[in-house]
Amino acid sequence: MKKLIPFAALVFSATTFAADFDLKATMKQMKFEFKQAAQSEEIEQMKAAVTNLSELVEQSKTGVYPPEKSDLYLEGFNQLSLALDAVEVELESGDMQAAKEELRKVDDLRVEYHDKRNPSIWSKLFG
Repeated sequence: MKKLIPFAALVFSATTFAADFDLKATMKQMKFEFKQAAQSEEIEQMKAAVTNLSELVEQSKTGVYPPEKSDLYLEGFNQLSLALDAVEVELESGDMQAAKEELRKVDDLRVEYHDKRNPSIWSKLFG
């Protein structure tokens, strides 16, 4: 019985945390931070937005998703993390233009994984 109570508390807290995570709201915030980064004209400004975006991606990795899409979501979030790391490397070297080019790859990933998540009827029919 003594072992059951901590286990139940752990399961309850994990369930509560997962229920509190709102992917839609997080995605909206990610869109905002991406836009801030893309429109930045100063390195420090872009760094702040990219840091916020990276934190949102990390939070998204902890969400609970439908089993049939969980692997796809985590793959996408991991790809985003790698792309954002590349942006940060360019920002650290002071190359704003290269950072913006790397940021385009982040947007390409957004398009790619949104298409994978919600394939069109045409892609379902014709592959």
